[in-house]
Amino acid sequence: MLSTIADAVFIPCPGKIEHLAELLDVDLAVESLATDAVPEDLSKACELVIFYLNDHQDLFRLERWLDSQREYAVLLLADDSQAGLVVRGLEAGADDYVLDPNRHLNLVSLVAHRVVSRRRDARQARQTYEELEQINLELMTSLDVLRQDQQAGRYVQQKMLPQTPWDFQALTFEHKVCPSLYLSGDFVDYFPMDRERVLFYLADVSGHGASSAFLTILLRVFIRRFVTRMLIRGAKISPGAILAELNKEILGTELGKHVTIFLAILDGGNHKMCYCNGAQYPAPVLVRDGKAAFIEGKGMPVGLFDDAVYEEFELLLQPSYYLSLFSDGVFELMQSGSLADKETTLLEIAQQYAGDHAGMVEWFAQMGMEDSPDDVTLMTISGKKG
Repeated sequence: MLSTIADAVFIPCPGKIEHLAELLDVDLAVESLATDAVPEDLSKACELVIFYLNDHQDLFRLERWLDSQREYAVLLLADDSQAGLVVRGLEAGADDYVLDPNRHLNLVSLVAHRVVSRRRDARQARQTYEELEQINLELMTSLDVLRQDQQAGRYVQQKMLPQTPWDFQALTFEHKVCPSLYLSGDFVDYFPMDRERVLFYLADVSGHGASSAFLTILLRVFIRRFVTRMLIRGAKISPGAILAELNKEILGTELGKHVTIFLAILDGGNHKMCYCNGAQYPAPVLVRDGKAAFIEGKGMPVGLFDDAVYEEFELLLQPSYYLSLFSDGVFELMQSGSLADKETTLLEIAQQYAGDHAGMVEWFAQMGMEDSPDDVTLMTISGKKG
């Protein structure tokens, strides 16, 4: 069914076709204007101008109606003998034509509706394009703001990471955090509790992006604050107690996030390490006597279960050893093999680069660490002979 044309006008040629004007008025509700009418005479609602060509002088009158910015369609009518004029009119920008309109009035109506429909579609397409351009501009502005926020967040997160390398007693701590996005859900920290003991951890927050990065900052603030308060009170500090309190804190945020974390307190004087593994995978790798092995002990993630209990383990370390901690993003860099094969490869890497943190980072960089779909984090601790 043809849609209604809101407003249409007919521009006749001098001295002819009054009968055609009457027919058009009946069939299309077309208003006839004077031959010397101009576009300024049209209403804003006009969608169609029907223009009759009879001689070359009519082409000059037609030019004024073919403004490229017009909203209305232009339909040409002419006798069969004036086909050449019609071609000139189409070349100038008219939308369509009908020859011998008196005999083909139904065709005039059909073509009129068609050109108006095309003009409407073109107008709608232009409006849609302009709207999309505006939306795109607003989106780009929002992305710029978001990018600036992400860059600021990354700067803050990077500034909160500990110094690397960092020496404490006969220990050397080093780390590398490589986020998959601007912000990382991985985090490491280490700091002295007193002259002999140092606390360290590697944490991996579920998910990616700003909410995960926010939680890494919460980890740092909470753990350091909790340890400081306990030291001031002279209370005993244990990895299990820290994770238990951290579990309550994260559940209380209702962010829907949880954390896997390996947290330990290392006594450099007697080479004893007390630790909890809050579902952190892979487990840290200990290299001593030239052999590499995963540290034993598993536990529950932090921030997932309100009744979680964190078992503590103790490990007596030799005066000379190397401890390597990894986030699970390292496995994304190993393209082939089963999980067991990847674990074996990780042990080999830890053993090969024991005491060479820069060499280990370079190995993972060559494997594509900078472009990994997951955060990749390494932390190494070298225990030197005293």
